[in-house]
Amino acid sequence: MGKAARTLLVCFMLAWLLCGSAFAAKVEWRDSAYDFNGPRFILVMDPQFKYEGYDVSGKNKFNRYPYAAEKIKDLLNSRLGNLPPYKYVNMDYVLRQIQADPTLTEPYDPKAPGFDAMIQRETGKHVQLVLYLEVRDYGWFYEYHDAYTSTETTTERVYYSHTNSDGSESSGWMDVPRTNQVFHPQGYYISDSAGAEFRLFDAVGGKDVWKYSDSRTRRSPEISGGYDPSGPESMMKRIFEDAFKQIPLAKK
Repeated sequence: MGKAARTLLVCFMLAWLLCGSAFAAKVEWRDSAYDFNGPRFILVMDPQFKYEGYDVSGKNKFNRYPYAAEKIKDLLNSRLGNLPPYKYVNMDYVLRQIQADPTLTEPYDPKAPGFDAMIQRETGKHVQLVLYLEVRDYGWFYEYHDAYTSTETTTERVYYSHTNSDGSESSGWMDVPRTNQVFHPQGYYISDSAGAEFRLFDAVGGKDVWKYSDSRTRRSPEISGGYDPSGPESMMKRIFEDAFKQIPLAKK
């Protein structure tokens, strides 16, 4: 690597270190024509997980948060309990209702080729909305960096004493800048990472009526275990808090 390239690399690394250590990106969309006061039954689907928000090529890696499925379900259930008293149901409930529906014109046969399509068509008879949750990232991103050297300036407080031209004595403390070359060995920058998308789907009309996504990342303090175990969880809790402040069901 040439001198110019090394200098540029150091500049990028220092900028990344000195800039704000936390990043959040929120996006919300809502169908203004949909009446959110109408639904009574809401199907809550099991959360899905897709760890794809970070570049894990080369030496980069992503470690998933342990027991993520259990923690996400707990977060979801606790927030649903704060919403208006809709009837929240799971897919088993919907399947039982479809199977027991006397107006069903097709045989209820899970092995039949068109069974999934039939379930999709019939779901809107028993619930008005479907809540989907996709967890994009939940854990720690390890971004590899080569060794590099940076110039760092620190301030040192020193005591001074000298004789003035008139023979008087002056003394006191003063701040003196010190510039040093600091070597950084190869290693990883570790970031707490959390991201999720919430989606309300109109089971009757067959379209999305609300979407909310939030992704957050923050430099993880280096401790004995290599990361702060509370970091991703605290960020995911804030994602849920913000999402359920915005969800139209809470406005009723």
